[in-house]
Amino acid sequence: MRAKTRVTYLAIALLGMSWAGAAYAHHSFAAYDMTKSVTAEATVKEFRWGAPHSSVILVFKSPDGKDQELNLVTGPPDLFVRQGIKPKSWRVGDKVEATYHPNFNGSPGGALAALTLPDGRIFKDTESFGAQR
Repeated sequence: MRAKTRVTYLAIALLGMSWAGAAYAHHSFAAYDMTKSVTAEATVKEFRWGAPHSSVILVFKSPDGKDQELNLVTGPPDLFVRQGIKPKSWRVGDKVEATYHPNFNGSPGGALAALTLPDGRIFKDTESFGAQR
């Protein structure tokens, strides 16, 4: 193999590895305590269907009885679609049960692990299940 060809292949390989590293870093769960899971019964306030991550804002009663918002990040839309869940599968005001990995900084929210919809279907975020920091 000619030296110029080898250098070209090496450059392509290094470029590919740098992209893979960036993609891995993007899917980091470092902001969430993946060793803990919290479950809350809540009401859907908003659902953002989008890539690279969807998110849901839920409202739940805090221990002092006040309404509190819970902002949960989740995977991309294809994770929902593969589990038969579409944007119209849930609506604002629906009662749901969410299991999530809480934020390390103590703010209300985290990485969604599972969500039980009003009809009993359970969405599992396969990106957060088994993720480690």
